[in-house]
Amino acid sequence: MLTPGEDGFVCAQIAEVPEAISQGRTVGEARANVREALELALEWRCAEGESLPGSADVIVEPVTVEAS
Repeated sequence: MLTPGEDGFVCAQIAEVPEAISQGRTVGEARANVREALELALEWRCAEGESLPGSADVIVEPVTVEAS
């Protein structure tokens, strides 16, 4: 998932692997950075004997609240 941040950076994360999160100045940079984060997270999971994730069923929708 790629999300533009308020600071101009693009946040990137992998739904199935919560520890795989990164950012970049552009979509391409964020994608490359999160790919590296995913590789490291999966290596760590294997080294620690953790299970590898399956695919996640993800629903993305906006949520709004009234400001108080």
